[in-house]
Amino acid sequence: MLGLLCLPAVALSQSFDQVIEQQFSDLRIAVRQAQWHRVEEQLPSLQHHYSLSPPQRSYLHLAEALLWQSRGEHRRAIPLYERIDPDSDVYLEARTNLAIAFLKQGWWSDAHRELEQLLARAEPDAELKNRWRMMLGMSQLQQGFYRDARTTFGTIDQNSRHSAHAWRGIGLTALHLGDHGGALNAFRRLKEKHADDIPEGAFLVAFTYDRMNRLKLAEANYREALLHYQHQLQQTQKTLAQRSREAADTPALKAQQNRLNTLISQSQYGLATIYDRR
Repeated sequence: MLGLLCLPAVALSQSFDQVIEQQFSDLRIAVRQAQWHRVEEQLPSLQHHYSLSPPQRSYLHLAEALLWQSRGEHRRAIPLYERIDPDSDVYLEARTNLAIAFLKQGWWSDAHRELEQLLARAEPDAELKNRWRMMLGMSQLQQGFYRDARTTFGTIDQNSRHSAHAWRGIGLTALHLGDHGGALNAFRRLKEKHADDIPEGAFLVAFTYDRMNRLKLAEANYREALLHYQHQLQQTQKTLAQRSREAADTPALKAQQNRLNTLISQSQYGLATIYDRR
């Protein structure tokens, strides 16, 4: 104890800084891995340090906001995101999650305003802007702003990882607007180019023909979709049977199985309604 008391002030300061940096490193790892119990354990000791730098304080606000949001308490996360300074390294991440919190609260106008302000910024990389466009387009679609949503989806880059969802969004908005040709074009592209990411393309092509009352084409495409989904389901079930319950990809495979079962049911229902109309 005496040895510690005799250490020079500079040495004590360096030791303190190293401890804080290690704590922040552990916190960042916990946030990145979504280990929220660890985040909750680490936050109190860090929040009570009086000599934190502005970047450290901003990251604490972000971590706490993410913790609340992980629990579905979006209203409690909002003021924490809003306290983060514009010059912070985590500012864009905070504002993105702020927009998500607004959407979860049903505050559409606030969310749209936030996303439009983010999209007006010059510095973010293209893929981050594509993510914001996707969020805005989905929100506009859900709120019935179909023309605005279609325009927003159309600005997403074709090489983006969001492009498949953009084509689905364009097709759905076209359907709502009565543009069956535009819907078919989007859903065919979804079916041909993005079947692995979004398997709904085959069903949506058949459904669009159905809406157009082109029953022969609808029937043929429902049958094609049904055979495709049944084959995919068999492959998924075979893969699942070879996995243990603890395997990392088991939840994703089960989700895919449920998704395919739903598409099979929808395709079967579509066929049945065509038979009833004849």
